[in-house]
Amino acid sequence: MGQEAWIADLERALQGVLRASSQDSGRQNPVADYLISRLRTRLPPHLWPHLQRETPVPGLAREKSWDLGLVYPGGPGLPPKPRLLLSLKAILRNPSGSWPNRLDDLVGEVSSVQMLFPEVVVGYVVVLDYGAPTKRKRVEQYPEGEELSPLYDRFKAGLRALSQRRPPLWAQGLVEGHWVIEVDSRKTPLLRDPVGTLQEGEAFLDALVEALRQREPLLFLGQGQ
Repeated sequence: MGQEAWIADLERALQGVLRASSQDSGRQNPVADYLISRLRTRLPPHLWPHLQRETPVPGLAREKSWDLGLVYPGGPGLPPKPRLLLSLKAILRNPSGSWPNRLDDLVGEVSSVQMLFPEVVVGYVVVLDYGAPTKRKRVEQYPEGEELSPLYDRFKAGLRALSQRRPPLWAQGLVEGHWVIEVDSRKTPLLRDPVGTLQEGEAFLDALVEALRQREPLLFLGQGQ
């Protein structure tokens, strides 16, 4: 499949996310399935069965279901452990109040799993809707033009500050990488920059898999990788 086909697949996945109810716990599954298909082109086939969405992983306080995870068995007598985890989020309503909470949530969920599994590779994917409405006095008000750009620029700056987990900076709460998918629900197609978004996503996945390869090289040995 070529670039145009992958853009079409991503567009369909995003349409599924926007159509789903905000109460649907599996709302991000279409994007998770897209990411699984792209990760399989980078991972050896023996890892494919262990790459699944809605993956339960122990945390410091309680178990959390990650949107996408590679949980592979340990050595003899050792329990499975997460090797690669992805958190998938979206800001589709009330962006001014949502984006600070998203950063707080990211630091919390990542810190919890890193305390137990410090070697895990973590990625963060977020869909930002530039047409996201805000409810005021029970009435939804929609933005005009690029009204949300300053808010989202601050959010993206926060994500860049958190995406620095590499030697010698191993602080808990940081991640190995992030991918921002910018859409506009007021327009068709949804993607604001289809080619640029796809390229950024491919670079994001390349970086995660390279971090996994460096941290867990035995996962790739003897499998033609």
